[in-house]
Amino acid sequence: MARRVCFSGNSIGLLFLPLLIGCEIAAPQTRPLLGVWKTVPASIQVPITIERLAILYPKSYNRLLMDAYARLEGAAFQLKEQRPRLRIVDRFHLPTILDEQRFQLGGSVSEQTAISLGRLLGVDSVLLFSIEGPTVRDHTIARFTGDLPPFTLTSKIIRVESAEVVFHNVVTSRVEAFGGWMPPVFSESHMPPVVRAAVDRGVAQTIADLRHAFRLHIEER
Repeated sequence: MARRVCFSGNSIGLLFLPLLIGCEIAAPQTRPLLGVWKTVPASIQVPITIERLAILYPKSYNRLLMDAYARLEGAAFQLKEQRPRLRIVDRFHLPTILDEQRFQLGGSVSEQTAISLGRLLGVDSVLLFSIEGPTVRDHTIARFTGDLPPFTLTSKIIRVESAEVVFHNVVTSRVEAFGGWMPPVFSESHMPPVVRAAVDRGVAQTIADLRHAFRLHIEER
C-alpha cells in the first residue's frame, strides 16, 4: 500500500531554506561568451566601502562606440539595484569642470586625470571605461585578408584618495570571419554586422563582470 506523505507549509519552508540560502550566497556565473575573453577572476569583489562613484570614458565621434559607452554607463547605474547605498555622481557639470581645468577626454583617459576629476566631483572612486577597436587601416587590409583585429573593452575602478585599482578587467571580443568581403568605402552606414556583433558581445561581457564584482553576500546587506 502506498504511503501518503504530507507536508505543512512551514515544513516546506524549512526544507527549502538551505537551498535558498545557498543560492543567495553563491556568486552568479560569468562564463565568457563565445569568442570573448576576459581577465578579471570570478573571485574579485568590489569593496563595500565604495559608495560614491563617477563614470568616465573618452569622447568618441564613432556612433558604434558612442552607443557602447552609453550602454556601459546605463549598466553602471543599474548597479544600485545590487547596492542600494551606491551613489552615482551626476556628470552634468563635467564639461564645465573640464574647461576650467583644461582636461581633455579625447583618445584615452589616464589614471591620474581620472583621479583628479574624481576629486573635483567629490567621489571616493571612479569607474573608467575604454574601448579600442580596428582602425581605418585595419579595415582597409581586411578587404583583402578577411580578418579584423578584436575589440578590447577595459573597465577599471580606482580609489580617488589612494589611487588603488580595486577592479581591472580587459574583455577581448573577436570579430568573426566575414568571408573577406568589405564595403568599397568603409563607414558607419556600411559597417558589417559581425563588427557590431563583436562590440555587443564585449559590452555584454563587461556588464556581466561588473555586476558579478558588485555582488553582495547576505551578511553585507
